[in-house]
Amino acid sequence: MQICKKDNKNLIIIGGTSFYLKSLMQGLSKIPTITEQTIHTVNSKLKKLPEAYNFLKNIDPLYMKNITSNDRYRIEKALLIYEASKLTPTQWFELNPPKPIIENIDIFNIEVDRKTLRERISKRTQQMYDLGLIDEICYLEQKYSRLPNAMGAIGIVEVLEYLDGKVTKEKMLENISIHTAQLAKRQQTFNRTQFKNIVNAPLEKLEEIILKDFF
Repeated sequence: MQICKKDNKNLIIIGGTSFYLKSLMQGLSKIPTITEQTIHTVNSKLKKLPEAYNFLKNIDPLYMKNITSNDRYRIEKALLIYEASKLTPTQWFELNPPKPIIENIDIFNIEVDRKTLRERISKRTQQMYDLGLIDEICYLEQKYSRLPNAMGAIGIVEVLEYLDGKVTKEKMLENISIHTAQLAKRQQTFNRTQFKNIVNAPLEKLEEIILKDFF
């Protein structure tokens, strides 16, 4: 980004979750220095997750109000901040507010009608299955178990249900498509509501808009 500014070149950010874009625009707070001892202490506390959750909830109810008792990932992050800084997460972020990384950028959101989107998702789901989705999930489960947060992702959960004998193969594929479509809908809503001066239009219209208004 600094190189782009220095050379007076345009920076184009494409793809990825919109949360990343929002983080770039709002900025991210720095985190305290995490030592090996801090990691060891936090890992020990995480063995009793309910106790760790209640501890954080007692010292920082404001920060923990949107974190559930089984959200191991966010509980771990909160504990790391506390153990490294001896400040609650709320206190830490008040002292270390985020600073925008990028500002004044043009945002274009490609709108796709729901029917077309569902057809594409269904086709993509079948392609993943044909390319060995079940074998890949079996490998991941064997190597990492079902504990990591990533094992709760769409596509993985549905395959695990199939492997457990809870659903048929056809129902598994249907569930992946449905849940992916639901996620896509939430992402579109997020894009429309979380950014100012965003241009929403079908792909063919966006090309026309960009060429007309920005070049």
